[in-house]
Amino acid sequence: MNDLTPDVPKFDTNYDTKFDTEAKVRYVNAEWRDREDTPRIGSRETRRANTSFQDATVYDARPRLAAGTLDLATSGFTLTQNKTVVTDFRDDDQVTGTYYAEMEALIRKQTGAAQVVTKSHLVRTETPIDFNDGYSRFVHCDYNMSRIDEHVGELFEREGVTAQDNWTYAWYNTWQPFDHVVVNNPLAVIDWQSLPLADVIGYFYTGRGRDSLVAAPVHNPDHKFWYFPQMQTDEVLVFTQLNQQPDQAVYCPHTSFNIPGVADDAPPRRSIETRLLAIFET
Repeated sequence: MNDLTPDVPKFDTNYDTKFDTEAKVRYVNAEWRDREDTPRIGSRETRRANTSFQDATVYDARPRLAAGTLDLATSGFTLTQNKTVVTDFRDDDQVTGTYYAEMEALIRKQTGAAQVVTKSHLVRTETPIDFNDGYSRFVHCDYNMSRIDEHVGELFEREGVTAQDNWTYAWYNTWQPFDHVVVNNPLAVIDWQSLPLADVIGYFYTGRGRDSLVAAPVHNPDHKFWYFPQMQTDEVLVFTQLNQQPDQAVYCPHTSFNIPGVADDAPPRRSIETRLLAIFET
């Protein structure tokens, strides 16, 4: 992994200073809540047609982390560390052979899961191949609770796993920067405690020939957005995408956003995300 860009300072852990920021975030248009059909998004054109910008304050989550007032179970997200041994995140063999195991161990530690299985990963940089690996530009979740059995079944079939009657499931994402600190286009998440389940609707993700029902919230000014400013290359954002455990955060919608005032020549955000299934024995 490359060193931090020299002219970008290490994050100042003086929590008396908060890096709250105003932002514009895209939501699926509210009209879809009451329609019988379902939006389909899988390109810049369909995103523009079915989403619109809303003003939001994105709050600095580092003071909450330091105070111990957020976690996966209640808020749906947290921050931890991973000093990876991967040297090139564009090398799929390194990622699948080494990084997957790192993230599986991290999720077991964070959640107490009996088993963790990685479904996939995605590298995002300033030079995406297409819409699907560009920075995420609207608020969404990667799964839908109505399809949890299908999501699990597809992964188990691929991995040769036989489900047991005493298993329950949760899907988590991890998000880790590489090459240098995140100066712009960080990931913002909605705290589950501010997200009424009724605000979450289904939409079809149609990128790369898929037609998969997933989920996204419609706008509600009561949603509270949080981010971790200046994330370092050894830090990992962990957030819930789908959770059937009782009395825990079900969804944690997310999106990238532009921080106002960041210089045009700031180092570009480069990150890797993984999607993992956690298995709990009841």
